[in-house]
Amino acid sequence: MAEFLRSYLSYTLHSLTKYDYLAIGWILFLAFLLLILAAVVKRRTLSYTLLLFALALLFVGPPVVKGVMDRYLRAADLHLTQTKVLRYSRSLVVEGEVKNVGRLDFSRCDLALVIYRPSSNFLKETAAILKPIAVHIEPLDTPIATKESKPFRIIVDHFNTRDFNLTVQPRCYP
Repeated sequence: MAEFLRSYLSYTLHSLTKYDYLAIGWILFLAFLLLILAAVVKRRTLSYTLLLFALALLFVGPPVVKGVMDRYLRAADLHLTQTKVLRYSRSLVVEGEVKNVGRLDFSRCDLALVIYRPSSNFLKETAAILKPIAVHIEPLDTPIATKESKPFRIIVDHFNTRDFNLTVQPRCYP
């Protein structure tokens, strides 16, 4: 799990572009402007409302802007073609392709393979996703141009689970 968090934080910091800095700068500017306005306004209810809105914008704004920019500029479509557990070598093979459907060319992508136990209960399934059996980060160092796709193959060794679910999350850097 620590590898997954370290990979996600590295992805977040390395994938910021000038558009992200501009959008986050505007959000922070608006939040500080609302904080100043809340300090100047004489009516308490309006001041508290502006203060609450400014704090919400300050803490929620940058992650929301980052998510919107990820969906718009750095969108990657992933298609799995084969998932196979090898019988004699205790390995898992996942094959598929990553397609760049965003507006920027990718210099590299990391594929995060998260393996967790299946469950019929929604809460247990969510808890299993938060505490997976295994997390495997596979780097794709080849650049992917816009509207282009690249095949991938991930091999996870020492895999002895027969009943599992998996998700593959592409994290691409411009």
